[in-house]
Amino acid sequence: MKIKSGFSSRVGYALEDLCKDILSANQWDVDNQDPMIDMGVDIIAKEPDDQNKVVFEVKYTRNTTYPTSALKASAERLVNSARSMSVGKAVLIVAADIKPEIQKRVEDEYDIQIVNLDSLLSLASIDLELLGRLVKLCEVDLSERKLHDDLSNILHPGKINFSSKGNEPSKNEILGSQFKDKLKLIPHGRDGCYDYEDTMSEILQYLFDGDLKGWHQQERTTDDLHRYDLICRVVDKSTVWKFISSNLDSRYVLFEFKNYQDKIGQSQVYSTEKYLFEKAKRKVCFLISREGPSDNALVACQGAMREHGKLIINLDDEIITALIDSKISGDDPNEILFEKVDDFLMKLPR
Repeated sequence: MKIKSGFSSRVGYALEDLCKDILSANQWDVDNQDPMIDMGVDIIAKEPDDQNKVVFEVKYTRNTTYPTSALKASAERLVNSARSMSVGKAVLIVAADIKPEIQKRVEDEYDIQIVNLDSLLSLASIDLELLGRLVKLCEVDLSERKLHDDLSNILHPGKINFSSKGNEPSKNEILGSQFKDKLKLIPHGRDGCYDYEDTMSEILQYLFDGDLKGWHQQERTTDDLHRYDLICRVVDKSTVWKFISSNLDSRYVLFEFKNYQDKIGQSQVYSTEKYLFEKAKRKVCFLISREGPSDNALVACQGAMREHGKLIINLDDEIITALIDSKISGDDPNEILFEKVDDFLMKLPR
């Protein structure tokens, strides 16, 4: 079963439905599959001319450019899904820009076709109502776009050469599954605290290696009064990290790990807040714990932001697992992180 929530997921589902309408408008015969049953692909349709079956996967992101690692992971999973369904053609629809050389490299490696945002807009232009829906959904400025005139030549998926491609899980999928299993085995409390710190540091690098640099674990301040579990420098390529760097003026991000058996309290928030310092461009911390924050801890986080402009976002095992699953599936885990930040700030009381 597909179980998703949040703004990005709602937009993702809306984009899937819109892509079905766009394909239908371009004379593709779309299979009306049950949206709650996860077939491993988002759309199954037949080509207009020869009625060959083709599988489609649809990806949404707030970022203008889709991450290369996510693109490759999506392509590999799409090919494996096509193989399991005995379908010989596959198309990956990505509602974002992709560098032409990267798109060609992935297409050649996996024998699939990738439809980027410009191509999707072109296909939607067959019907002004569809184009309007897509522009609104993806917040696109059409004046900056180059639409194709010959719509019949946009979709032309070739045959997948399954014999040259293994059916084994990808390195990305294997690593993600190993991290989830390892996290479950770490005991809550003092006995597992060091394993938890090390494992979480590895997981964060797996998730955000292209967005954060430095990765200094157990770093001390020069006065030797404070020790951070993990501090990183922001590379502002994706939406959430651009927001943190530009809007919150924080070039560095802290991660604190609390391997507690129960929900963390306000005292843990207050101790973490001391590490955040505006003039050092260090104003954001992700406070990661096993069971998440108590109500009092959430109030303390709100107070830190409201009174001092220090952003402390709580993550727990459930959210970390969701981030890993997102990475495995070829989605961008930054989308989940952005929703957490966005939700916290939208609901911040006076």
